[in-house]
Amino acid sequence: MAISSAGPTLFARDLAPDAAGRLTAALEQFTDPAALGELALGIALAIALATLLAFHPRDKGRRDLLAATDERKTLVLLGLLGAALATLVRIDQSMALVVFGVGALLRVRAAVANPHMAARGVVVVVVGLLAGLSQPLAAIVVAVAAYAVVWWLSARRSAEVKVRLVPGADRQKAQLVSMHEVRDIGCRVLSCREGNSGRSFTLLMQVPASVADDVVAKRLEARLAPEVGHAEVEFAAR
Repeated sequence: MAISSAGPTLFARDLAPDAAGRLTAALEQFTDPAALGELALGIALAIALATLLAFHPRDKGRRDLLAATDERKTLVLLGLLGAALATLVRIDQSMALVVFGVGALLRVRAAVANPHMAARGVVVVVVGLLAGLSQPLAAIVVAVAAYAVVWWLSARRSAEVKVRLVPGADRQKAQLVSMHEVRDIGCRVLSCREGNSGRSFTLLMQVPASVADDVVAKRLEARLAPEVGHAEVEFAAR
């Protein structure tokens, strides 16, 4: 098998023009430990970094993401896809770019419903490409930077908390008690919208990543019960 000076033997393009020569060259790839090691390292690194970004600790405690296990698995597979496409880049650049542009980036949004996770999926594909192109330093730097950005952007999440009171309950008092309670657990109240029924109101706020959705609802229900009576609290992440 002819060896290209631009890359390892596994990705050499100067192969024999006949079928027998190409078959011989393909079989010889399995006897090249350096090329096999490079390929295995690229794929392993892509999967490891994709897993790191897919299972970010900031996602813990969020009801919507806990139910989206398949999205996290999809991100790991996208990392592997990036590494595989990088292999194609070294073999046939024009074919790889077409597959990458149509099948990787443009379809990530359809594969991952959550917009935040979809954006993370694009980063995962790029990290996989870098790992597959034998650029471990760039892959690690991009992954670490993305990890830090996700950590920063996910420090707080927006949420709507709707409180329904029993007939005759003091809504103004319930609003004051609720805002005081959520602030005690680190939430920032942005606005309070009153319902037309006179028995409900909605708090728009930012919740710390360390506080689970259920904690907010349970704390409010427990705090409101002795003050204004039973209340139904509905938490909805935005």
